[in-house]
Amino acid sequence: MMRRKIGAGLRGRELRISVAFEATLVEPDGCPVPVQVLDVSSSGFRITCNAELVVDEEVELHLPRASPVRATVCWTRGSEAGGIFLDPAKVA
Repeated sequence: MMRRKIGAGLRGRELRISVAFEATLVEPDGCPVPVQVLDVSSSGFRITCNAELVVDEEVELHLPRASPVRATVCWTRGSEAGGIFLDPAKVA
C-alpha cells in the first residue's frame, strides 16, 4: 500500500493520505459495490467504482480491518466519488 500525504497545503482542507486498497460500499438498498479507496482523512474518503453513486445518499463503507462506517456521498465525477464519514472509523 502506497502512502503519501496530500492536501496539507490547501487552506481549510484536512490532511489526506493517498492509499490504494479494495473495500466494499453498501448502497441504501443493501447492494454491495466493490470500490478502490484512493485517499482518506479523518473525516472522509475518495473512491473509484463502477456504480453510479448519488450525491447526498447515505452509504456504508466497509474498510479492511475496521468496523463498517456510515458516510454521505458528497460528490461524483466519472468513476470517482468522495464522501464524508458520519461516524468515526474504528480500526480492529
